[in-house]
Amino acid sequence: MIEGIYEIFVNAQIHSKTDFIYTCGQFYPNKNKIEFTIVDTGIGFKERINQRFSRNLSAVQAITWAVQDKMTTKVGVSGGIGLAVLKEFIRMNKGKMQIVSDDGFFQFDESGQVTRTFNGQFPGTIVNLQFNTDDDSNYSLKSEIELDDIF
Repeated sequence: MIEGIYEIFVNAQIHSKTDFIYTCGQFYPNKNKIEFTIVDTGIGFKERINQRFSRNLSAVQAITWAVQDKMTTKVGVSGGIGLAVLKEFIRMNKGKMQIVSDDGFFQFDESGQVTRTFNGQFPGTIVNLQFNTDDDSNYSLKSEIELDDIF
């Protein structure tokens, strides 16, 4: 989870072409939830992906592409795991992920995936994450389990 959130910060810095990244969070002990939001006022998913691949994706298509494993606009380096890892964790944790970029909206939670297009546009990207704190499970990346098997 920490690695995925860290990658969102790094991606906002690298991909969005913004000077500022804003973040806030709130713990709701009575609801057993933590909400965490990261916002930038950069170019957004749609413009970045369309520039990189000379495509004409909608904002919803661009966000949906970006939350898949190993999808990245980085050149010459690996990437594309942050949002996919967070999405998988949120599925197991029964949390929620929301992304707003340009005129696109993406939400993933225990009910599934919802996307829609807004009439207006947000200048940048908002990533809102909600985690359940009453989840007693322990989670490991497959690579961490494989390392445990070696040692």
